[in-house]
Amino acid sequence: MIRTLTCPICQKEAPPASEAEARWLPFCSERCRNVDLYRWSEGRYAIVEPLIPSEDAEVGPMDDPELAD
Repeated sequence: MIRTLTCPICQKEAPPASEAEARWLPFCSERCRNVDLYRWSEGRYAIVEPLIPSEDAEVGPMDDPELAD
């Protein structure tokens, strides 16, 4: 069974990959692709994950440019 793709911006059905408009996949149009690009450039998308101090990486002498020489 083949699922149809839904545009993540407007929720319309995206065209099948064999059609000429498939160049905008996973979006249905150039407009929706540009809306998504604008949202990325504005910082509207983020991966939110709580920071746990024990998972932070330690900075060693080779990682710190001031201590490397």
